[in-house]
Formats: sequence, C-alpha cells, structure tokens
Amino acid sequence: MADGGGSGGLHYTRDDTGPVATDELTYSNPHHQRIGPRWVRGEIVYAMPCGVIHIDATKQKWAKEYVVVSSVDGGPGGRPERVPNQYGIYDSKPGDPHYDPVWRYHYVVVPRDYQPNSLRSEEDVLKSGYQVIQADMYTL
Repeated sequence: MADGGGSGGLHYTRDDTGPVATDELTYSNPHHQRIGPRWVRGEIVYAMPCGVIHIDATKQKWAKEYVVVSSVDGGPGGRPERVPNQYGIYDSKPGDPHYDPVWRYHYVVVPRDYQPNSLRSEEDVLKSGYQVIQADMYTL
C-alpha cells in the first residue's frame, strides 16, 4: 500500500482500501476507496485522498498538509522519503474557516531517529524547528 498505485507513491502507509472500524470511525468502505488517518490539532480525522491535481495556486484556494519526511529527494524514484507510520498533518478540517479540500504539500524534514507521530498538529510542526519546504504538489 505504500506505493499508492498510479498516484506516484503519494499515499500514506496507513491508508487502506478495506473497512475501517476504530473509536473515531466505523465505515464499511463499499467501493474500496483509499482512506486513512490524519492529524488536525492533535485529533485524528480520516481522509479519502483522490490523488494529485494541477491548479493555479494564485487563483485556487488551498489548505496545508504537512508531510513528514526523512529526505526530500532521497526516496524511491527521487521522491521525498516519508517517515513510515507517520500520519499526515492537516492545518484544518471541514467547518474551519480556512478549510479547503485541496491540499498543498509542505515537507517537514526530520532526522532519521524521529519517532512517528511525535508531530500531531500544525502548531507542533511550527514549534519543532524542523525545516519546512513548501512544495508545488497539490492533492484532492
């Protein structure tokens, strides 16, 4: 599942295409859509990523997704190397004033000894001191 099929390897290792049954969500997933946990302000939310889109960032509203990586250009195929088992971190969720279903990636570069899910919010990321690189990658 880490590869994500035709998505260019952009899905998280925790995303799944089967049913989900947790304290936060019970979903039968009848169409086998990819679904997975994300962090928003320290709370777990679930997302159904639909893949990469191309937008004009000067005309289209977007929200931030922080993607925790060990390396920006050292992963498979030259792609950023995600930290295994780390959930994505969104800056907002539905109902927030600045929420948008279009996500612009912001890579958070952490050391290799980083413990997955130590960062759980945009505030954690900004206070961490880790380098954040705004990418020209947008997903829906």
